[in-house]
Amino acid sequence: MITNRLTGQFFGEAMSSKGELTKQKVLKTARELFYLNGYNNTSIEDILKTSKIKKGNLYFHFSSKEKLGYAVLESYLIEEAQLLDRIFAAPGSPMERVYRLFDSSRKHLREQGCRGGCPIGNFALEMSDIHNGFRKKINRVFDAWCDRLEKLLREAKRAGELPPSINPKALANMMVAVWEGGVMLVKTRKDPRIMGDCIKSLRGIVEAYRA
Repeated sequence: MITNRLTGQFFGEAMSSKGELTKQKVLKTARELFYLNGYNNTSIEDILKTSKIKKGNLYFHFSSKEKLGYAVLESYLIEEAQLLDRIFAAPGSPMERVYRLFDSSRKHLREQGCRGGCPIGNFALEMSDIHNGFRKKINRVFDAWCDRLEKLLREAKRAGELPPSINPKALANMMVAVWEGGVMLVKTRKDPRIMGDCIKSLRGIVEAYRA
């Protein structure tokens, strides 16, 4: 009786682990295909073919393509939040850390050969006007970015790197807009130097505010 119970427990854990691996493989495949081809241009059949996972296993974890899309956005929300937290927790003045974020994006775009762009920006352009559920999920990601930037800009303001008249929330929104617009131009023109120009321009704006 004890042996059977232990065997059952082990089998259950093994199945759970296998199920989680399957789920993560589906999620990873969907992320890559949505990123490169777009959500609407990627079918469930494309995901099944690329991941080599059976349809029943996919639908066990994600009941629809829409739910899978939501899961992809949630994974980006967690991943991007962790990335921002790491960059913002690194040494340096508050504004140095802000510029480091843009520079990391520039380096990534260059390494990618200026392909793909920003996955959240891609989703926003494709889905925000036609699917309110996706729009809300995408907005959560942008809100998380703006909130973290605003927090760091408030820190910069207290440190005297920004003047008292500056509105950290408005500046954070502008920085995210510049960031996304810069990524789009880099992707279109295939020139990573554009993001470098965005960083220089942001520095110039901040210095003008201080002056």
